[in-house]
Amino acid sequence: MNSRVKGNLSGLLFCLLLQFITFTFITFAFALTAAASTNGVNTTAADAGITVSTKSPQARAYFEEGLAECQTLHLREGFALWRKAEKADPDFALVHILLSNFSRDPAERVSEREKALASRRFASHEEQLVIDWLSNSSQGRWVPAIQAMNEALEKYGNHKMVVWLGGMWLDGQRQWSRSIGLYQQALQLDPKFGDAWNSLAYCYARTGDFDKAADAMQHYADLLPGQANPHDSYGEILMMAGRYDEALGEYRTALKLDPAFIESERGMADTLAVMGREKEARQQYSAAMANMSDKVEAAQWSLLSAMTYVREGNFAAADAAFRAVAASAHQNNIGLVEAEAWRSMALYSRDASAATRDLKLAEAALREKHRIPKSLARQELASILRSRVERAVQDGRTDLAAENVKKLQELSAGSVDETVRLYYEAAAGALAVARGNYPDALSHLDENDRDLFSLVHLMQAYQKTGSASDAQRIASKLASFNEPTIEQAILVPQYRKAVALSSPDHAR
Repeated sequence: MNSRVKGNLSGLLFCLLLQFITFTFITFAFALTAAASTNGVNTTAADAGITVSTKSPQARAYFEEGLAECQTLHLREGFALWRKAEKADPDFALVHILLSNFSRDPAERVSEREKALASRRFASHEEQLVIDWLSNSSQGRWVPAIQAMNEALEKYGNHKMVVWLGGMWLDGQRQWSRSIGLYQQALQLDPKFGDAWNSLAYCYARTGDFDKAADAMQHYADLLPGQANPHDSYGEILMMAGRYDEALGEYRTALKLDPAFIESERGMADTLAVMGREKEARQQYSAAMANMSDKVEAAQWSLLSAMTYVREGNFAAADAAFRAVAASAHQNNIGLVEAEAWRSMALYSRDASAATRDLKLAEAALREKHRIPKSLARQELASILRSRVERAVQDGRTDLAAENVKKLQELSAGSVDETVRLYYEAAAGALAVARGNYPDALSHLDENDRDLFSLVHLMQAYQKTGSASDAQRIASKLASFNEPTIEQAILVPQYRKAVALSSPDHAR
């Protein structure tokens, strides 16, 4: 996990066989300069970016305006302009594939992928490779995806956008140390590539190097003076570092610069939530969602609000909130959010039969006829199976745990999806701990350093093998985890209490 990227870039990525996941709040910068081809097709070519082809000057104008919005994380405005671009030129293949990969709506991602493939013949060779790379990966067709990626990197490796996409591919698979090397390469091509600085800062933060994260974020802020997003991004990194008051200050600064920048409203809510100020967090989530028109995004934020009750230990209120999210998601045909709501309930439920029911509902929601990219559906199924293992271990059902570990192993063996593989490793490690096979558990769990249930099992394995210092290190890592996830809501508050009780100050 921590090795640096060396050697031939395309060869490394071919071996990694990783997929591109994009349910993140990451901006997009493509350095563009205009040119026109002799065949009448307007082409936008970037000296270290990417080639963009469209027959419509109006579509190109909308596309470039959208890029400018996306650069500053005004994604809704940017995507709206890209949708105008595709209406002006229905054969605008690149805009289709970008919407397919960056839209928050799974159904739109599927429909835009289909449009990208239908209009592929109108694109340049570079664009065709990107379309083949991203469309095949979203469908779980790994061999052609990787072949296209390798060819793109070989032929256009001097284009910062292609290198950045490689970094994003690793980033989405939690391979942050390797992503760092690719973002650095993109910055060598263009030191003013703002999005690479932003992405680099997040990678440093997720590897625990907050000093380098702050330095990268300062470079990003210098490139976008007066913009809200650098303050928003830095606020999130400060939250991850546990510097809550400073994080809230950055979010407030972002909102002063742009009162409509609702990402910072949500960022304030996230910070209040991980601080333990749950009632205030719910109020802030409500304020953010009041300005949210996108049903998918509103549903995702509703999940975050529901988690606040779990941190409070108010499980009845949590159940009511998650059921409301599941019902709304079902009504709006948002299968992934509905499945996540049921799965979240199963993880904190104190009733084994209720947890079993909720996990069945999660899988049922996933198997309904939703338009979801196959890669995302496979990952959510793996997450459900992994949750079944966790519940079975907690409930003393090692037989049931073993049955679901086997299913996960089969799912992982049928794919080269790194996320699915990590779910399998986490589940296998949990089962090994339950069976008392601690050396085997350590081999499965040692690279899942951001899976909180895996950290709990890793700590247990260290305790049982007499590695008290390692166990304490893991307990401290659990206590200092500051990202608003259901696992954080379930586990972190109790570890913070335990660490506080064991501190010298408390002892006095």
